[in-house]
Amino acid sequence: MHGRVTVIGGGHGVASVLRALRDDPYALTVIVTVADDGGSSGELRRQAGGAAVGDLRRSLIALAGDDVALARAFARSLEIEGLGRHPLGNLMIRSIADAFGDLEAAVAWLGAELGIRARVVPATVDSVSLLAEAGREMIRGESAIGAANATIRRLRFNPERPRVSVTALEAVTGSDWVLLGPGSLFTSVLAVGALPDIASALMATSARIVWLCNLETQRAETAGMSAWNHLAAIRRHGVRVDSVLYDPSAELRFTAQQLGRAQVEGISRPLRNGHPGLHDPVLLRVALRELFAAGERAVPLAV
Repeated sequence: MHGRVTVIGGGHGVASVLRALRDDPYALTVIVTVADDGGSSGELRRQAGGAAVGDLRRSLIALAGDDVALARAFARSLEIEGLGRHPLGNLMIRSIADAFGDLEAAVAWLGAELGIRARVVPATVDSVSLLAEAGREMIRGESAIGAANATIRRLRFNPERPRVSVTALEAVTGSDWVLLGPGSLFTSVLAVGALPDIASALMATSARIVWLCNLETQRAETAGMSAWNHLAAIRRHGVRVDSVLYDPSAELRFTAQQLGRAQVEGISRPLRNGHPGLHDPVLLRVALRELFAAGERAVPLAV
């Protein structure tokens, strides 16, 4: 059960996917948003500029596992005079990136130190910020978009066409499978997938692109949006979806008629754990192993 798998997004949703995949022999790459401007990442950006590193830290921890002492240390918060309180991992990534002069190289080095086989790649080379069109209003910044109660029509970037990591583009074009999300629709999934160069690579790749549908709407960012609305938003941003993996008992789910109309393959599997809105890594592992194995056998999966 080998294959080249690329995961796109950020946040806790992608961390669940990485926990599901980390022990299997895939050639795994995760492409992570660095556009966050809230919490520790946002504060460090305001103080020193550069990219957000929180989702990079979260991905490294998820891939390393709970048995790795350094990964546990990454999650610990420290109070630093003049900087405030931040997770150690954020401070280490920023410090080593400054020493290397290259964020991607710093994350690769830290991954090796953590014993991670997978690659964790920042989506953009340069610092990037998110903008969102909501009616006649332009919402600026990841935190404001995530808290917005307005209907978001279009996500944009500043700069308009950020430079994307060559490693990220090669991973997308060279993959057998690309997994989108799960995670916050605009500020995680589309924050990476809708980057112009990433979207172009997704259109061109021979990989099968699977969107891992969220289980629930978010209180602000996607309030009132159905699963169908989520899929429509992804496509409106020029992001290709071949298949959707969803939980039939979740708030966000599809009917066979919707999937047929969208010409998207539906893969219906139990995915929820005991916490609302969170995918269970064990159930995800079962579903993804089945998906990848069926793809290798070229056997269609049932809707």
